[in-house]
Amino acid sequence: MVKTNKVNHKTYIQYLEENYGKTILPLSIFQNEYMPGSNPLELLFFWKRESPLSEVKESFFKAVEHYNLFSSRLIMTGDNQFALQYCTDGIELNFLPQLDTSFDSIHIDDIKKMMVHVKTLPGEPLFALTVIPVIGGRFVGLSCSDAVADFVSLIVFCYAWKCIIEGNAFPLPSTQRLFTGQPTSSDKIDKALIPPLTELNAEIQSRVKSSNIKTYSKREYFSDEFFDDVKHKARSENEKYIISNNQIITAFLLKKYYDQVLPDTDRIVLRNPVDLREVHPDIDPLYIGNAFFDNTTEFTKDEIHRMSIPQIAHRLKESVNHTRNENYIKAILYISTYGIELKADILKKYSFYNVDMDIVSSNLIHLNDPQSLGLSSNLVNILYISASPTSFIMLKEKNGSMFAQITSRYPFILH
Repeated sequence: MVKTNKVNHKTYIQYLEENYGKTILPLSIFQNEYMPGSNPLELLFFWKRESPLSEVKESFFKAVEHYNLFSSRLIMTGDNQFALQYCTDGIELNFLPQLDTSFDSIHIDDIKKMMVHVKTLPGEPLFALTVIPVIGGRFVGLSCSDAVADFVSLIVFCYAWKCIIEGNAFPLPSTQRLFTGQPTSSDKIDKALIPPLTELNAEIQSRVKSSNIKTYSKREYFSDEFFDDVKHKARSENEKYIISNNQIITAFLLKKYYDQVLPDTDRIVLRNPVDLREVHPDIDPLYIGNAFFDNTTEFTKDEIHRMSIPQIAHRLKESVNHTRNENYIKAILYISTYGIELKADILKKYSFYNVDMDIVSSNLIHLNDPQSLGLSSNLVNILYISASPTSFIMLKEKNGSMFAQITSRYPFILH
C-alpha cells in the first residue's frame, strides 16, 4: 500500500484515470493479481554473426522504438493494483567484453549466469538485454517481465530486430496495441507511486522470495527412437492415443520424478500454456503482449503411479484440446481497449501458480524451430527458454538433439 495522504492519493488516481491509454497502461485483473513478483521470461540464443557493437545497439533501439513495448515500469494505482508507466530508461543493457573462445566451448549455464535478470516489481526495469561476443558470433540473452510480453512477442521482436540488422522488411506491429501514446520520461513519474518491496502485499513478497529459493536441476535426453517406441506402444494400448513428443516427455518426467520433485503432495496440477492468438478469432496473430492462458490438468499421486506414459500424455492432450475450444475461450475472456482481459468471475474459481503442487509443461517446440519463425538455422541457435521455479521444459541442444530439463525447489536424487 502506498503511504500517501488521501487527498494526494485521490489526485494521483484521477491523473492516472485521465491518462489510461495515453501515457499509462493499465494491467488486467489477472495481471494485477498474479504478475507482480513473478519470474521473468528469458530467452538465450546464439547469433552467428560478428556484427559491430554499434550496429547491434542501433538496430536494437530501432526495434524497441518500432514496437514501443519494453520501456516500461510498474507503478501502483490503488491498494495492491498496478499499471505500467512508460519511461525512457525501462531497458537495462549489458554489453560484456568478448570472450576468447568459440561457441562450442562454452557451457550454456555459464552464459545464463552472466545475464541480467529483471523483476516484475515497481521501479524495476521490465526488460534486459545481455550481449556476450565470442569467436564466430554473439550470445544474446533477453530477460522480460511477462506483464508486458510472452514468448511469441519476444520472438516477433527478435525477428524484427534481425530484419533491421539485415536491412529487410518486417511485420508491422499489430493494431491491437496495449499502448498508443508517447513514452513518458522517468523524471515525470511520481516516486510516491513506486513503493518498496516491504510495502507490497504479503502474497507478492512471498512470490519474490520463492523465486530466490535454491533450485535443483536434472536433464534427460530423448532420442527419435524413444519417441517412436512410445508412440508405437500408445497405438497398441488405444488407437486414440495420438500424442506429441512434448506430451510424451511431460508424461515420462512426471512419472519418473514426481516423488522426488513434489514429495509432500497427493496431487499435481500441470499448467500448459495455450496461445490465444491461435484460438480466439478476434486476437491478431501478431498481438504484442501476453496472450497465453494456462490450461490446467490435474493428476492424483495414485493416478501418476498407476497410469502409463501414453495414458498420461493422452489426458494432457485432451485437456489442452478442451481449452483450445473457441467457445470456451470466448466464455472466459474478452478483448478490451487495453488488450486481452480475463473475466473477473473466472479468477474466483481458477487456481493459479501454486508452487507447492504445480509443474509447468511448456508447449514450446515451435519456438525451438528457428526456420518456422523466419530465422535461418544457419544464423540462429535458440539455446534456452525459461519457465517457472518448478518446471519441465523442452529445449534443443547445440548439436540438435532434444533434451528436457526438470527444475525443482526441492532437493531430489539424481539418477
